[in-house]
Amino acid sequence: MVASLDVAAVPIWVLLGARHGDNQQLLAIADALGVPYRTVPLRFNAAAGLPPVLLGASRWSWRSRDPAALQPPWPRVVLAAGRKSVPAARWIRRRSGGRTRLVHVNRPWAPLSWFDLVLTTPQYAVPERDNVLSHRLPFMLPPSPVDVPLPVALQPQVARMPRPWTLVMVGGDSRPFVLDDEAAQGLARLVQAQVQTHGGSAWVLGSPRTPAAAMETLARTLDVPSHVVRWGEGENPYGALRQRADRIVVTTDSASMLTEALLTGRPVVPFAFPRQPDWRWRLATAWRTAAARRPGSLVARSFEALQDLGLLSSLRDLGLLHRALEEAGAFDASGRVLDIARQEREATLARIRALIDQA
Repeated sequence: MVASLDVAAVPIWVLLGARHGDNQQLLAIADALGVPYRTVPLRFNAAAGLPPVLLGASRWSWRSRDPAALQPPWPRVVLAAGRKSVPAARWIRRRSGGRTRLVHVNRPWAPLSWFDLVLTTPQYAVPERDNVLSHRLPFMLPPSPVDVPLPVALQPQVARMPRPWTLVMVGGDSRPFVLDDEAAQGLARLVQAQVQTHGGSAWVLGSPRTPAAAMETLARTLDVPSHVVRWGEGENPYGALRQRADRIVVTTDSASMLTEALLTGRPVVPFAFPRQPDWRWRLATAWRTAAARRPGSLVARSFEALQDLGLLSSLRDLGLLHRALEEAGAFDASGRVLDIARQEREATLARIRALIDQA
């Protein structure tokens, strides 16, 4: 962000919410555009849980952490993500006299016609529209070439970890996928098979969402050379190990984590947790599937109408993302996924630059 520039010279505002992954994706897009931008951190209250169609372009559900930031001249483009940010983005556009363009990442849970561009990925099952750009990977920049040293506390362990290294990136529960004891044992069997086939050892890294019991199961079950690093235990070695790993096993409960693994260019082996869907997930998924099977039917028209109103959205299904990546050859170790990621980044930036020029 170019903080020293006059506000009038800043064509993009980035609305930051409470979700770290969403914020990182928004900032990656803004950085890649190569034009000045400002961040506008938002705070939300209980009203933010209401549908955006009820909140409109109001300020009932949100406030800026820096109230002075919400002053003209208004931006050409607002980048935002998540349902809660929709009223703020629409408020800014209304204040601009309708000139500000709105770019929304993931799914807005609001009428798609409200936005100039919606950037999404398969797990959200957003309907095809002229203003919807659906890619197989979330927007992430390639890893930095700057060397990230291993934490000093892990240096003695390095000598006991024969090469090649398998990095195991472990997530956690993400409805309807659940990391329970059975899933942890299945992951341990996969890691064991990888190390036995390719040799070396495994570094197993937990994340903020990883249940402690699952990490204990992994540590207890693995009988190949390995080292388990639980979240919050000392300095995080993730960046260093991602640079140094020879291959990666990653759980598919996080689109961001899966993309970070693929962008290393190393061979990546995905592991999906078993599904334990609740009734809401079953209902929304069955409705979406029936609508896709019979386009033009009453079921399909009702589903589409409620989606257009923002009153209904398919619950996030990371299985759809996993399948899309498999079909694209992302896991075949050919390096094709790096070309896919580059092409998708370029397409995203081209669409946003066009909106900047139109505003």
